[in-house]
Order: sequence, then C-alpha cells, then structure tokens
Amino acid sequence: MAVGLVVGALLLGRVLVGVLHASARKLGSGLVVAVSEEASAPLTVMAMLLGMRLAIGMLSMPAALGTVAAQGITFAIAVSLTWLLVAVYDAFHRSVFEPQARKPDSSIELHLLMVLRTVAHVLIWLAGLATALNSIGFEVTAVLAGLGIGGMALALAAQDTVANIFGGVVVLTQRPFKVGERIEVNGINGWVQKIGLRTTTVTNWYGRLVQIPNKVFTDGVVTNIDSQGCYYQEARLRIEPWTPPAKVEEALAILHAVVADNALLLKSGWAALDKVEPGYLELEFWYAVAKWSSDERAQIGNEYEKICRAKTQVNLEVLRRFEQAGIRMALPLRVEMQLDERPAPASTPVAVRPTPSRLQPA
Repeated sequence: MAVGLVVGALLLGRVLVGVLHASARKLGSGLVVAVSEEASAPLTVMAMLLGMRLAIGMLSMPAALGTVAAQGITFAIAVSLTWLLVAVYDAFHRSVFEPQARKPDSSIELHLLMVLRTVAHVLIWLAGLATALNSIGFEVTAVLAGLGIGGMALALAAQDTVANIFGGVVVLTQRPFKVGERIEVNGINGWVQKIGLRTTTVTNWYGRLVQIPNKVFTDGVVTNIDSQGCYYQEARLRIEPWTPPAKVEEALAILHAVVADNALLLKSGWAALDKVEPGYLELEFWYAVAKWSSDERAQIGNEYEKICRAKTQVNLEVLRRFEQAGIRMALPLRVEMQLDERPAPASTPVAVRPTPSRLQPA
C-alpha cells in the first residue's frame, strides 16, 4: 500500500503537470507557458515526496527510524519548493526580462540580467536551504553568524576579487560601454567581447584576447571610441610663404570642395589660415569621416580601413588640385650668409658687413 501510494502520487503529479501544460497552451501566454515548462520537474518531485511522506505513516518501523525518515522527506520537500521558486523566477527571466533587454532601444544591459539571475539564484537557494534546515530542527542563527565571520575573513583575503566584482557591477549598471564597442583603457585598445563579473574580455588590433580586471574601470580612464558619431581627422598643410592672398583663399576653397566631393565624408569640414611664419603659411584642415557600420563590411572591412581609405583619397585629391591651381607646398629652407672679413681702415671701427641672404631649398 505504501509503494502504491508513492506511485500514485507520482502519477498524479504527472497528470497535474500535463493539465498545467494544456491550460497554459490554451491561454496562449508566453509567460504562463514558460512557467509551466520550468515548474514541471519540481512539481512532479514534490508530488512524489508528499506521497512518500504519507506512505511513511502506513509502515511499521522503529520510532527513531521513522523520525529520521520523516525529517529527511520534510527537508527534501523544502528543497523542492526552493527549486520550484527558482524555476518560476527563470520563467519570468526568460519570458519577460530577456526580451525587454534585447530590444534595440532598451536601457537594460543583457549582461546585467545574467548577473541578476545568478544573484537571485544564490539568494533563493540560501533562503530555501536555511528554511529547510530550520524545518528539521537545526539552529540556523548560529550557522549564519559563523558564515558572517567567515565571509568577512574571506573578503579581507580576497580584496582584489571583491574589487573586480564591484567594478563589474559598476560597468553593468552605469554602462560606460557595451559588448561590441571599441574602448581604450590603460593602453589597451580593442573591441569588447564579454563583460563578466570579474574580468572583461577585449580583442585588440592583433586579434588577441585580453582579459582586463574590472577594477581598472573604477579607477582608470575609459574611452569609448565607438560613442562618437563620426571620425574627425586633422591635417596641417604648409604652403610657400610668398603665396599671394588670392591663392590662399583658393586653397581654402579647394579644401572645402574636396570634402563636398568625397562620398566617405560628412559634408561638414572647415579650413583656416592658422599660421603665418617666415618659412611657410600653415592651413588647418578638419574633416569628418562617416561612421563605419556592419552593412559596409562587404566593401570596407572595418572602421580603420574606412578611415585609411578616406585619408588617402583626401590627401591625393588635395595634392592633385593644388598642383592644378599652381599652389606649391612649402619646402624646408636653409639660410646661407657670407661675411666680408677684410680688415677695415684704422680710423674706423672694425665691422662685419653681411651680404644679402640667399634662400635655397634644403
């Protein structure tokens, strides 16, 4: 009869789970279907344990053995109930939280949800195990006090690990960067592949995986390179110092035209006559390369290739149009001076009379 009661309880649990699945599908709610799927295993186990608890009362056994068996089954039921709570949370996490985080305009970081899921599992299991131990007569308060003292000692011994975990939480909550973005921190420049609780994985320019401790992000300067809307480039062009003002104005117009005619550039750039020096006139020239996107991968492999291609096109076009307009780039100059060292008449002071300077290309 006891065995039949256990088997009957198990079959009843399976039937209840089947009814729950059918009802969930009929309702058509993704959340209800996810809860029914996640809860099926713990519900079946709980039904079997309840049958075992009832079956013990039908058996003739020593009192001590009966007490131990009853306590063991009570403990197992409490653990199964904890398992059920974890399963229900996982259903909410999978059906509600994750779809919300995967939306393009979501402010929730998917990696933060993974950390939240781990923390929730730990807290639920700790509370469930404490309840299960308390249900069979264990003094949980003393155990928790000992764990608290041991936790403090462990935290002092693992300060770096705690600092890295704290840094990981800061990164996941404040979101200074996301997976796939290019960052620079402590001389490391590359693309974020994974954000963990202790380390963040970055792929550098050479394709090597670099593990960065998360505490670096709390006390170091982090540059999110991909947060920029375009890639600004600066060029300083030096033309001959005797270039007439009209030609200087023509050179500035040429620079603006180069920007307007290049398909890789945004139509916003500026140029100015920045310096007037004895050996050259310096033009300051800024332009913006349009941000690279994955849709361009077939034509342009990555952002660096796009920047290099744009710079090459701009520089060649500037040289070509300057040559057509007769605007010459400045060359380094060497000044030669010849001194007349012949002795002067005695009645006049000795003087050194220089000849006119001669400028020649170096």
